Amino acid sequence: MSDAQPTHYDLLSVPPDATADMVRAAYRRAAQRHHPDRCSGDAAAQQRMAHINAAYAVLSHPERRASYDVWMRARQARRLADAAAQAARPSRFAETWPWGLVAATAALALATVGTVLYKTSLPALVIATHALTR
Repeated sequence: MSDAQPTHYDLLSVPPDATADMVRAAYRRAAQRHHPDRCSGDAAAQQRMAHINAAYAVLSHPERRASYDVWMRARQARRLADAAAQAARPSRFAETWPWGLVAATAALALATVGTVLYKTSLPALVIATHALTR
C-alpha cells in the first residue's frame, strides 16, 4: 500500500484495537454498502469490494493481523525517520549563506579601498590641474 491508500482499518472503519466481532460487523456493513450488485452503474464498486474483502481477509485472521500491525508500526517508524532526516537536512540557504557573506565582505573591502585611493589621489590631481592652468 502506498501512503495515499487507506489502511485496512480505515477501509472497514474500525479502530486498530477492534475485536474480531467488531471487524466482522464492520465488514458486513461495508460489504452491504459497497457491493457491486447494490451499486449498479458504479464502475469502481467492484474494486472497492475487492479492497474490502482483502482488508477483511487480513484483519479476520489473527496471525495475518499481527503481521499487518507490525508492518504498520514499521511503516509509521519509517515515515517518522524520513521526516526527521528531512528536517535535519540543511536548507539551500544554510548551504549557500557563507558564500554570500564572502561576496558581501569582498564588495565592502573593494569599496573601501576604492574610496581610500580616490581620496588620497584627489589632492594630487587637484594640484596637477592647478599647475596646468597657471
